[in-house]
Amino acid sequence: MADLSSVKLSLIDSAEKASEFIAWLSDRRPHNAIAIDTETGELPGNPREHALSPWHGRLRLVQVGDGQQGWAIPWQEWSGVFYEAMDKFDGPIVCHNIAFEARWFDVQSRWSLPWGRAHDTMIMAHIIDPLGSGALKRLAALHVDGRAVALQDTLDQELAKNGWTWGTVPVNFQPYWSYGALDTVLTMRLWEMFYEKCGPSGPYSRAYELEMAARKIVTRMEINGARVDLEYSRKKYNELTAYTATVKEWAKGKYGGVSITSNQQLVRLFEDLGAEITEFTPTGQKSCTKDQLKLLKINGNEEVSNLADTVLKQRKADKLANTYFSNFISDNVDGFVHPSVKTLGARTSRMSIQNPALQTLPKGDDVVRRAFLPKDDDHVIVTSDLDQVEFRMFASLSNDPNLIALFNRADATGSDPFTEIGREIYKDPTMQKSDKRRALIKGTVYGRLYGAGVAKQALTAGVAEPQMRSVSDAFDGRYPGMAMFQRKIEDAGMRRVRDEGQGYVYTWTGRRLPCDEDRVYTLVNYLIQGGAAEVFKANLVKLDQADLTELLIVPVHDEIVLNAPRKDAEEIMRIVKECMTTTEGWNVPLTAGIDGPLETWGDKYK
Repeated sequence: MADLSSVKLSLIDSAEKASEFIAWLSDRRPHNAIAIDTETGELPGNPREHALSPWHGRLRLVQVGDGQQGWAIPWQEWSGVFYEAMDKFDGPIVCHNIAFEARWFDVQSRWSLPWGRAHDTMIMAHIIDPLGSGALKRLAALHVDGRAVALQDTLDQELAKNGWTWGTVPVNFQPYWSYGALDTVLTMRLWEMFYEKCGPSGPYSRAYELEMAARKIVTRMEINGARVDLEYSRKKYNELTAYTATVKEWAKGKYGGVSITSNQQLVRLFEDLGAEITEFTPTGQKSCTKDQLKLLKINGNEEVSNLADTVLKQRKADKLANTYFSNFISDNVDGFVHPSVKTLGARTSRMSIQNPALQTLPKGDDVVRRAFLPKDDDHVIVTSDLDQVEFRMFASLSNDPNLIALFNRADATGSDPFTEIGREIYKDPTMQKSDKRRALIKGTVYGRLYGAGVAKQALTAGVAEPQMRSVSDAFDGRYPGMAMFQRKIEDAGMRRVRDEGQGYVYTWTGRRLPCDEDRVYTLVNYLIQGGAAEVFKANLVKLDQADLTELLIVPVHDEIVLNAPRKDAEEIMRIVKECMTTTEGWNVPLTAGIDGPLETWGDKYK
């Protein structure tokens, strides 16, 4: 660990300083690399959260540095110096959270990040240690100098003392610009260490290359944004909020003033009606969670079941109104929303989406999706969703011959794998996709993938536990390879816990995914979920290579949504389906469906 005692930090506030900075940039340094960072703020009188949005806030400082020196450039006065420097510089450029910087430069400057020679130490840190912090100061305190957080603490105190925000602190306030300039030094120090593992000769080079490619594509989606139907959004917001208010008033009237939005009052009400509450909060309080309400709906008496169903519907309506439609109305920019996508939203590298949180959209529900429109009248919506990708990967890795043959048969006949399994287990060749027994098959499969027991599988499928157990037993008898594969992964994980102190698996790119202590059973899920996330990102790269990036709107779960020129929609659909399908390296093809041309995203579910 190297300390920061020799670091030099400078503010460009004169022509002499600008000349010194330009001369410094031409110095020889390791890898000829520099780090870049930004400080941003809200506009006067606007909410503080606007400091994080390039569509609502303003760029205040841009910082450039290497491992020994950092420079802070006040953007309004000295942006020309930055442009002059970047026009000349042709080496690697390193950021910590490159998506943030890329969005701000794209929206508020004439310079764009050169992705072909760009790096991100936050992505590197996640790949090296998926359980560790991604925060720059914490990483620097761990790997560079324990005092790295001191300047941030000083700045936080000064902001509070003076009543400043990120938008009002003076750019020449020394703790502020020094804090920003130091970030570039910390970023470079981290990069020099992480590059050994993530660079071309490192063990994580393949995973890192994939993540950087995916980050570039997804950032372009964020910047382009998604057009939303504001009239429809306002209408649905009003309808949903009116419904939730009506339900809450109904409950108060029927149950003597009980508030169904109060967990404590709702628990007491259910118990008074004869229900047993079996879910608890981390502090030991009884809790009416979503799973608890589902259980009450299945097993409760008639009044308990009806009330549980009503509360579930009220919660869903409240979430749709306030998580989605309210966001569309308040945060759109000229009719477009710009979701923030974390390409490493979980340890497995699955993506997550905020503002709005589209990854929590109910599957198969068109209410919110109908708000998403093509970018103009000359375009239509096209969407492609991977077909049971996690199940297909599970089957492929298990090498179970019956399961592989089943998938091949389903693909050849246009059937559905869950229906095909049902036909075999129930010995009913007439079973169709609409058959209610299909939910039992699906619950069994995904319960296995997620490490859930039979009780949880039954809850997910909405059936009694004995019914689910009989299906699970029949499944094991017909497809023993899946259970054997699970035991193999868990046994390897247990050996690694014993020998190395931590259980883990490797995905097909060489990414190492560790499990929490005493949770070795989760490794199968991590392997499948992580591998599927990588397949999806590799498909995004194929779409980019097909020159379709500018058409991409948003990635949600295993689905990509696109704008397609109306006149070329059929050809675009053919290319997208091809790019979203993976056959090489898997016993079971990882196929994808295609829907379009559509006038709204929600039309897919008509």
